[in-house]
Order: sequence, then structure tokens, then C-alpha cells
Amino acid sequence: MAQPLIPLLQTLDSKINDLSAVHQRLHARIDSLEEENRNLRIELEETRALLRQAQTDAQFLTMSHRLAASPDTIISTRRRIARLIRTVDKCISMIKEE
Repeated sequence: MAQPLIPLLQTLDSKINDLSAVHQRLHARIDSLEEENRNLRIELEETRALLRQAQTDAQFLTMSHRLAASPDTIISTRRRIARLIRTVDKCISMIKEE
């Protein structure tokens, strides 16, 4: 026997509501994952910048050890390199201001 139309429509309406709720939850999850993805990309770029800085520091330290034969010479060489870096940074800042 065929079901009456009203209970059939109610069942259909209930299923549509359930699917709409699932659809909304999935879109909210997608938005959440996209935001997490953006944050992770930013964090990755920051980590890469830190890695580049650490590699540069390691290169400077290696170079300073190669330049100096004694610990006193290493210290003075590091200070001189640090001064040179500060000078270069100041020059870059001055160029950016123009």
C-alpha cells in the first residue's frame, strides 16, 4: 500500500533538515581547516626565516673560526663582524627611508 502523502513529506523534510545540518557543519569545518592552513603557512614562513638566520649565523661563526688562530682573535673578529653587520643594517635602513 502507498504511504499517505503527509508522513512521506515529513520524512523527506526531516532528511532535508539533517542533510542541511551536515552541509553546514562541513562548511564550518572547511572554513576552520582553511584558517588552520593559512596559519600553518605563516608559521612555516617564519620558521624558514629563522632557519635562514641560523644558517647565516653558523656561516659567520665558521668563518670567524677560520679567520682566527686564538680565542682572543676570535672574539675581536666576531666583534668586528658584528660592527660591520650593524653598519650594513644602518645603511639599509637609511636607503629604505629615502
